[in-house]
Amino acid sequence: MGNPLVMTALSSLISALVAAVVSAVVMKVRVVRKTSADAKRESEELKKLIVQNTLMTCRLVIYSDKFSIDEKLEAYIVYRDNGGNHQTKTYMDGLVGMDVDEYLEKHCKS
Repeated sequence: MGNPLVMTALSSLISALVAAVVSAVVMKVRVVRKTSADAKRESEELKKLIVQNTLMTCRLVIYSDKFSIDEKLEAYIVYRDNGGNHQTKTYMDGLVGMDVDEYLEKHCKS
């Protein structure tokens, strides 16, 4: 069949190659999983930052004297839809002279 020494060496070489390939595949899977988890975490952080930035911009419009009531109402809708707080709703209630959400239902078509 062949030289037993050569067969043993060849068998050892094949075993080492198989072990190296399996190790490389396992490491690649771990890197992909970690990268995927990191990407998901970064995506969630980015979404939070976008919402925070949106809320801040809406508050600037709502409380500024430089914008019309229509612009403030549009900003309030975005603010409310992104989880804005009660203090700003109370402020908008005072601007429109009634519950701002009821006002929007009666006067806005959007």
